[in-house]
This record gives sequence, structure tokens and C-alpha cells, in this order.
Amino acid sequence: GTEGGGKMWSFILGQENRRRAGRQAMLLRACMLILVALAEMSLALVLPLSPATTRKLALHPRLRSQTCRKPRGFVWQGSLRMTSVEPEKASVETQIYPDFAFDFESGASFPLDAKVMTAKKMFQILRKESDEHTSLILQKLLDKHIYSRRSLTEAISSLLAAKVCSSDLDEQDLYEVFLKVLRKHRNVVACMVQDLEWCKEIDPATIFYLQPFLFFKGFHAVQLQRMSHALWTEGDEGDKMLALALQSRSAEEFSVDAHPGAVIKHAVLLDHASGIVIGETAAIGHHCYILHGVTLGATGKANVFDRHPKVGNRVKIGAGSMILGNIPIADGAVVGASAIVTVPVAEGETVVGINRILDVSAKQAAEARAADMDTWLYSI
Repeated sequence: GTEGGGKMWSFILGQENRRRAGRQAMLLRACMLILVALAEMSLALVLPLSPATTRKLALHPRLRSQTCRKPRGFVWQGSLRMTSVEPEKASVETQIYPDFAFDFESGASFPLDAKVMTAKKMFQILRKESDEHTSLILQKLLDKHIYSRRSLTEAISSLLAAKVCSSDLDEQDLYEVFLKVLRKHRNVVACMVQDLEWCKEIDPATIFYLQPFLFFKGFHAVQLQRMSHALWTEGDEGDKMLALALQSRSAEEFSVDAHPGAVIKHAVLLDHASGIVIGETAAIGHHCYILHGVTLGATGKANVFDRHPKVGNRVKIGAGSMILGNIPIADGAVVGASAIVTVPVAEGETVVGINRILDVSAKQAAEARAADMDTWLYSI
């Protein structure tokens, strides 16, 4: 009887252990399902990759297991299975930054023309070029400044904040300041669009718009100066101090020391942009091409406020030249490399050396000789 009772108890305990093990297994499976669901829900909060790069990662055997971020324009259906869908359009885009064209003469916006390049169209081009010219190494840069942004204002604010932030200037604070300035001053964004157009038109090294937008420090310095100018002219004392701080960071990061009081119109290219100085009361017209080492400075006379040059429209200023004093450089003028200019230059004139203005016949002869040389040639 005792042996039979022991066997009975062993059978009952064995069944109980099996039921307990089954319950534990079911609980473990439930926990795993909850964790998987939470992980899938968190994908929507992760910075999205571009569709092109996500496809590359999905096909790469060593990186396949690391592809865990949700790409923009795709929905997840299991492990690395994606179905193309139309990306959601941010309704905030039209409220914060509508598509517009800008009249630079009157300072007013006007109805859109299909032939006019606008900020919205430019941002769409940048997104498309990012898909075409991307690489795995640059993906983090594109994700942060292009794919995760909804407009050109957000993209340039993010890019410049990342470049000029420091231990004393917080990146997120700068991003919010830049975004606020650009949303208030639509002409600053319109000028930026024209800068990109002008850069692609005049600079043979510029192959696509994304190139100057991401990598040309002259382009970055001009955008930063325009935003600093808005803070300088319309802000309070705190804004003016911030504008001066941004001038300092521009000099340190871009080697362009441009005072926030200077006026820079649209379609301006600072090519190479090392060692450029632009004084407080200087002005630069539209469609100007300025090379490295240029100084728009003062003469050093005391008690004179308006003391810097006024550069007209479509002016070319060669590398290493210095233009000093409150003098006009009229429309279409050319300042030769390493020139020192302290006298007014009339419309269409060319100045070289130390205040030497070429006469019309000498200039025409030089232009004729240079016609097939792809260079500037002066008869000195």
C-alpha cells in the first residue's frame, strides 16, 4: 500500500510540475509578444532613413540585421518587408511656410508663376538629390538635416545650428532662433533660394544644389549673416548680442567675418570664402561673385560711421582685393585680384592694381584676347 501511494503522489506532482512549466512558457511567450509590439511601436519615433538607403541596407548581408529604423514612405510588414506608400503631407507646412515667390525690389510676395523657383520647390529638389547622391557614410547627415525636415527653413536652421553651436551656444536653442527668424522674414529664405540658383549658374564646380547647401561655407556664412542682420536691425539688446556672437562663430567656423549690420542682397556667392571681411556699413548688391581674401573695409578715419564700400549689382571681386572706405563700386564693375581700391568705380569699369581703372579701349582689347581663354585678362 505504501509503494502504491508513493507512485500516486509522484504522478500527481509530475502533472503539477508540467502544468506549472506550461504556464511559465505561456507567460514567457506573452512577455515576448508585448516586447515585440512595443519595439514595433517605437519604430515610428526613430529618425527615418531614406527609402534608397533603407533598400541598400536591407540587401547588404552584414547590415541586414541592423536595419531597424522605419524609412520615410514605407510601412513595415514583418522583418524587412516593406510596402511603398505615399508619405503623409505635413499640414503645418502650408501654415508655417507657404510656397511663394518674392519681389526683391518692392519687398512683397506675389502670385506664383510656374517658372519661378520657390523655397518649396528647392526643398523638393534637395530631397530628390539626396536620394540620388547619397552614401552610407553621409546618411546620418542627410537624415538629420534633410529627411527629418519638412521645409527648407527647417533644413537650413538645422544645418547652421549644428555648424555654429559650441559649449556656450546650444544647438537646439540656435535651431529654434533660426527657425523663428526665417518664419518671420520670408525674404531671407527667398534670398537663400536665389543664392543656390546663382551658385549653380556661375560656379562650374557646382554640379547639383545639394552641394553648396551642405558643403559650401561661403553659402553658409551668407545665410548666417542675413539672419544675424535680422536680429541686429529688429531685435532687442539681447538679440544684438546674439548677432555679434554669431558673427564671431562665423569667423571661427567659416573664416568669414561679416558684421550683422552689413546688407547682403540675394544671389550672392562667396567662392571658397576664406579670409573674407565685410564691415558694418558695407552693402553688397544682387548677383555678385566674390572670391576669397576680399576685404570690404574702412579707411581708419575716426568718428565716421558710414565708412565701408557699397558694392552694386553683378559685380565681380577677385581674390585678395581690398576695397576701403565709403565708396561706390557701381553695377557690372570688375575688381581684379589683389587690387587695392580707394576711389569710386563707375558702372562697367574694371579696376586693377592700386586704383588703376582701365580705359574702355584697353578693356575691350583685353576682353577680345581673353575670349577663347576662359579667364580674366587685363591690359595693364
